[in-house]
Amino acid sequence: MVWLRYHMGWLLGLVAVTCPMTLQAESALQLKPFSASFSVKRNLLPLGELRLEFSLNEQGDYSYHAHTQPGMLAGWFSADEVIEESRGRLRPGTIQPAHYSYRDQADESESSVLEFDWESGQVHTTSGGVRWSQPIAQETQDRLSQQLLVRLHLAQGRRQITYRVADGGKIKQYHFRVDGEDRIDTPYGEMRCLRVLRSKGTRKPDYTIWFAPQLDYLPVRIERQQSGRLYRMALEEINLDGTAD
Repeated sequence: MVWLRYHMGWLLGLVAVTCPMTLQAESALQLKPFSASFSVKRNLLPLGELRLEFSLNEQGDYSYHAHTQPGMLAGWFSADEVIEESRGRLRPGTIQPAHYSYRDQADESESSVLEFDWESGQVHTTSGGVRWSQPIAQETQDRLSQQLLVRLHLAQGRRQITYRVADGGKIKQYHFRVDGEDRIDTPYGEMRCLRVLRSKGTRKPDYTIWFAPQLDYLPVRIERQQSGRLYRMALEEINLDGTAD
């Protein structure tokens, strides 16, 4: 269940009702309030559900939540319920996170909080009762904010993107590369999607993500092969008014 605990949060911001804040003037894509759910399976075995909620005000302040809930079958092996939150502000050309939290409801020792101090150029991490600081470069992201930013960069036509991400007490590099196009079945019909490979540091790609331009570059499917097993996240529902059913 390690994969369920640490990787169900890897999904991106979704599409919803119109909001006037754009990330970049030349990009028609906007981040908009939403709520949505994704199913998670290992081969054919349901593992759980990921629910996302994104809100944004007229000043550009955002709040992005990811709530992982294991299914009944997965619950026999692990009771991991994880809540992640990113808060910050949209800036011209980028997203500037201010606060990130990761809460494991079953194991508080796995929980952590990150506070971004852009004036001093540092991120302060608290985990397991220990607090430490480290320097960060401009445009460093957290685990959730990078998921919003990649959609906007794909909409601008970028084919290869690299982000610095404060993650697990370290600054890591995540790479995204457009690898081609596929037609993917979704709850909203078959859609042409960009097939994007994600890798970390100098490692080989570990995730394949399909982004639908028709849905403002919403990821409709995410897959990972691990130990001979196929893990898949798939879009099940999106609510355009920002409220969950």
